[in-house]
Amino acid sequence: MSRSVRAFLLIASVLGAYALQWALVKLTWGRGFGERWPRVHLSNARRLADGFARLRGVFIKLGQVISVLGGFLPPVYREQLQKLQDQVPPRPFAEVQARLLEAFGPDALARFASLDQSPLAAASLAQVHRAQLLDGRQVAVKLLYPGIERLIARDLFVLRIFLPIIRRVFPIVRFERVLNQLSAMLNRETDYENERRNMDRIRGIFERREDVVVPVVVDELTRGGVLTMSFEEGVRISDLLREEPSGQPSEQPGSSRGSISREEVARLLTDCYFTMLFEHRVLHADPHPGNFLVRPGPCLVILDYGAVEEVPEPLARGLKTVILGALTRNTEQVLLGAEQMGFVAPGGDRELLREVGRSYLKTLATLRVSDFSSLGRGELHKLSGYEQVRGRLREVMRSVEYPDGYFYLERTLALLFGLVGLLEPVRGLPGVAAPLASRMMLRSLAARSNPPPANPAPASPAPAKPAGPEPS
Repeated sequence: MSRSVRAFLLIASVLGAYALQWALVKLTWGRGFGERWPRVHLSNARRLADGFARLRGVFIKLGQVISVLGGFLPPVYREQLQKLQDQVPPRPFAEVQARLLEAFGPDALARFASLDQSPLAAASLAQVHRAQLLDGRQVAVKLLYPGIERLIARDLFVLRIFLPIIRRVFPIVRFERVLNQLSAMLNRETDYENERRNMDRIRGIFERREDVVVPVVVDELTRGGVLTMSFEEGVRISDLLREEPSGQPSEQPGSSRGSISREEVARLLTDCYFTMLFEHRVLHADPHPGNFLVRPGPCLVILDYGAVEEVPEPLARGLKTVILGALTRNTEQVLLGAEQMGFVAPGGDRELLREVGRSYLKTLATLRVSDFSSLGRGELHKLSGYEQVRGRLREVMRSVEYPDGYFYLERTLALLFGLVGLLEPVRGLPGVAAPLASRMMLRSLAARSNPPPANPAPASPAPAKPAGPEPS
């Protein structure tokens, strides 16, 4: 059976199960069958997660997206689809070697002194192998899976067939925008020229910092579906998380690694994302544990630049307003920030959304989390906001739309929330980010209080400095 047919049948089976349950409830006026909804949700969530894992490629990406952006879905979908955030099984080297031969011809392997056929890491679209160049340099070679571009086009075609039905079942205004943004993201993640530009841009942002490292591309060995870059040493955050919890800095195996504190890594990671988002309006949009290495200091090595996205100015400005409102416990400012971000659909019921928003914020105010690394079902239920839209889901969804660029922002913040929660389980991302946000608020207030003069006087030239050593 072809892959497209299997994908078609998977989605049809999920929608069919909901249609049957809906019909049973209507025919029996809810007697008995109304209690089956939780079981139906769980069964379909499991079916979708297992099916996406078998289909791989685009469907793993889609599952990852739904697990992050599925706030309007029952919480069990998030729980089941989160399994797809983990590393996927690698493919045999003989299969991915086709990319090398396609890019550099039959003597492709002769361009390397050695190339390890066991991958360092594997993902839904590509995998990475360690190699040594003829001049002795250690590099990482990222190989796009052969034929993945055709699979992406085919899979997106299947998903678009179901779009009219999905819009009726989950009537989010302009739901197709999410699919369009997924398509654009996949196209960029398979374009290694784009990834090279992303690496140059992020390196420019952190070029004055010694605590952030961006790999350097090897131009002569980067072409088509092959991206070769400097091999960077460090401990993967995913490996760091397997060590004993770091109430004290944890000693990593090997004397060269030194002590690395999870708490300091959490602060550095959050600071990097605040810098990218609020100072440069750009995001490394895939912050899962496998995409970072850490060195003593700590020093953060950022990997995988396929998903680097611009953040539109209204989104960045609105998010800053939301954060400042949360710090000052100002509900109206939080709601204003949501409007600035563009969440209200044309003709949407603003008062309904304000009512839902106030109720959600009150719920969050009562939420007490003691361990952000393992949120319980009740805590996840409160965070999802599902309770606030129960019974009026369709009405709320007609008033909401995803703003341009929000797809990437929410995905990034949700993944970052989970990662920082694993590193800093007691405070989580809210606690780690609060001091950074407070400083941001103070700078913002200072800028309003002391605007620059309209016509600043030219600065006087500084006096000449004598040559020689600084006086002690």
